[in-house]
Amino acid sequence: MPQTELASANRVAFLGQLSASIAEINQPISAVVLNAEAALRLFLAQPTDTEAVRRLLACIVKDGMRTGDIVSRVRALTKESAATEGMPGDHDPRGHRRNPR
Repeated sequence: MPQTELASANRVAFLGQLSASIAEINQPISAVVLNAEAALRLFLAQPTDTEAVRRLLACIVKDGMRTGDIVSRVRALTKESAATEGMPGDHDPRGHRRNPR
């Protein structure tokens, strides 16, 4: 496979992985928002169901940590891809190669 085709295939693979990661991060962020809204409603109710609020807050923490894990994987993916010839991050702003081979 010629070098330009390989670089193009690498870019397509990278973008596919990045797109999947962005879609994956949407679910825990949505869950955090919904759980926070529910916790606020329960917190304002009289009498306040503190156990239900505690459970919702625990879910928010879990989903926040899951989101952090996804972000860490995306960062690792971009670092790995930048190290591959022809990938984003391979050139400095002036267009010079950062990692000549």
